[in-house]
Amino acid sequence: MRLKLFSVMVGAVLVAGLGTAAPSQASESADVHPNIIGGGTVPEGGAPWGAQVSAGGFCSGSVIGPLWVLTAAHCGRGGSVRVGSQRLGQGRSIRVVQDFTNGDVALKKLASPANISKYMPYTATPPPMGATVQIYGWGGISAPGGPLAQSIKTANLRVVAIGGTINGAPINGQAYFGDSGGPMVYNGQVIGTCTGPVGGGSDPSKLTVAYQNIPRRAAWVQQTTGIRPGGAGPNQ
Repeated sequence: MRLKLFSVMVGAVLVAGLGTAAPSQASESADVHPNIIGGGTVPEGGAPWGAQVSAGGFCSGSVIGPLWVLTAAHCGRGGSVRVGSQRLGQGRSIRVVQDFTNGDVALKKLASPANISKYMPYTATPPPMGATVQIYGWGGISAPGGPLAQSIKTANLRVVAIGGTINGAPINGQAYFGDSGGPMVYNGQVIGTCTGPVGGGSDPSKLTVAYQNIPRRAAWVQQTTGIRPGGAGPNQ
């Protein structure tokens, strides 16, 4: 069973997810860097597709269509998803009525349409090695065990391996607690969902993190949701 708490094991391969317990509303104090562990806060309106997933713990995700949220399977089944706000704990909460999983990728079907301004498209084309990609989430803003971000964050990673997962090394930040299920994005389309760290080390800002390879699962996503690769967009 995949853990929902960040855990580092020196020299290990994939060791844990990056989910966490239910979000607190702790404020960002002046001595805490208000980022994803580096990176920066997304400007208001820059991530209308962001999803806050609650299924026994807290994870991030992407709304890819009116009734569908893409996240990590280890975040849990059922629960609810909060959409329509980039602020932690805000937006409309919608019940999840069905889960579909493929490895550590989950598609959560919502009880009612998200009705947001823009949905996040996914792609069937993987990025090239060495590409700069973006990650998003509400994960912890400091280590060890810092509070969740009060607004969705982003950071740049460099693609260092492509297989069943797309692994990203930090350029200006890295995923942490609560970022599980959050998207890795290339050219404005989802290419991965956050699974957890790979390799060893004690500094989360320097870890390589694995994201499930969505292009390899594009046919499954389309078959399950009816949404074509690149098919999402404003109110689609």
